[in-house]
Amino acid sequence: MVALSLASVLGVGIVGVARGPAGATAVPTAPAAAVPAAAVPSQASINATEAQVSAIEAQIAQEQKVLDQADEAYNQATVNLRATRSSLASTGAAMTTEKSQLGVDRARLRYDAVQAYVSDANSGSIADLFAPPGQSNEERSTYDHVAVGEVVRDVHAVDAVQSRLTATQDKLLAEQQTESAQLTSENQAQQAASSAAGQSQATLDQVKGTLAQQIAQQAAAQAAAAAQAAAQARSQAAAQAAAAQANQAAQVAAATGGGSASATAANQAANQAAGSAGEGVISGGGTPQAAGLAAVHAAMKYLGVPYVWGGASSRGVDCSGLVMLAWAQAGVTLDHSAADQYTMSTHVSLSALEPGDLLFYDLDGTGIDHVVMYVGPTLDGQPTEYGADTIIQAAHTGTVVSFDPFWAAGLVGAGRP
Repeated sequence: MVALSLASVLGVGIVGVARGPAGATAVPTAPAAAVPAAAVPSQASINATEAQVSAIEAQIAQEQKVLDQADEAYNQATVNLRATRSSLASTGAAMTTEKSQLGVDRARLRYDAVQAYVSDANSGSIADLFAPPGQSNEERSTYDHVAVGEVVRDVHAVDAVQSRLTATQDKLLAEQQTESAQLTSENQAQQAASSAAGQSQATLDQVKGTLAQQIAQQAAAQAAAAAQAAAQARSQAAAQAAAAQANQAAQVAAATGGGSASATAANQAANQAAGSAGEGVISGGGTPQAAGLAAVHAAMKYLGVPYVWGGASSRGVDCSGLVMLAWAQAGVTLDHSAADQYTMSTHVSLSALEPGDLLFYDLDGTGIDHVVMYVGPTLDGQPTEYGADTIIQAAHTGTVVSFDPFWAAGLVGAGRP
């Protein structure tokens, strides 16, 4: 896999591009004629943009703390309101139960009164029975006389419970109103904090884009200068050293500039330098085969799918996972390993590549560790993005499957499954 990433590039800055591999001969870094000097940002402007990125990142970190606090306050307000609403529901249920019991007790009181009447109780007492209970001893003795004193006490007890429940309900309703207002306030604070963080993040993305563009432009200029040095080198070793520096600059431009003109120019310069150093240069001279075209079309279905180490699905793929899935659609079974795929393929010339052929790389000097698929200058009758240099690959963590330009550094050879 390709080891470069935007984060690593921004971490080391452009200084990492100028050094080149250990022991390499120094290469002039003046911009080539193809890259006007005025278009190349100075190191000072790049440093200023990096400082701006750092400042915005610090601001976002502080805004994130505020947002975290606002989130917690909002969550706590939500919990409080939910608890109050639950208590209100319980209180309402209790009031309903007590009202039901009150109805039962009053019905029992009426029944006892009727029974007292049937048993020849004093009609005046019955009349008193259905009158509101007063404070006089005579009325109390009337109730006692018809043997319903306990029912009356039960009714009074229910009335007392109802009063307490009503008071509790009123208190909870007031708390609910206060907590609802608090929840609204916390929600507004959360939205404000989120908006501020979002605006800062948008600014940061914009500034990072500017920084990436500046780095890509400078890297393209350095790649062009290295390519010129490789062409003018008086020895094979010097040409190879210049080509290595051109490739390193092109890798930085690709990682930071994506498909920009600067990244394309840097890659072309690196390939020119590789040619000057006698390294492999590809060309699509073969007649497209049905299986290879089927593999390319299958790989295209994964365009935009993120790189995932060890991945081999629509949720994520790595370099050999993409190749394995693509060639499986063409009816060819390959292992999920770039090194194994090299062994399982028929080696072909770099000057006669066909769509679907594989290009294998040793990027860290320990053996084959990356594979890409060749697409070529045309596809379905239409010119491709990078002409004869067009490949499709899952490059490295932080990228998605995409069409990219071919690069020569680390190339081991080509194979056809």
